[in-house]
Amino acid sequence: MRNPIKSTSGNWLVASLIGLAVPALVDRVVRRAAGKGFTAWTGTPPPRNPATIGVSWGQALAWTAVAGALGGISRMASRKLLAEHGLPTEK
Repeated sequence: MRNPIKSTSGNWLVASLIGLAVPALVDRVVRRAAGKGFTAWTGTPPPRNPATIGVSWGQALAWTAVAGALGGISRMASRKLLAEHGLPTEK
């Protein structure tokens, strides 16, 4: 089946840029929202550097697990939606 976006190089370039940018933006937005949720839940900002004094192993592990899972799921979901609409995505 012929990809309609590849019919013209200008359209393909724009579609490729969208396919690369959207998952990264969605990941960023979701991680920021998760950071705000972490702050609301714990009363402290998420640990950006686990080596910082005062950051426990539990906080570091919880933040890494939550941010990683939500970021990964959001990237996967956005790629899946883009691919369903015929846009090129990262492989």
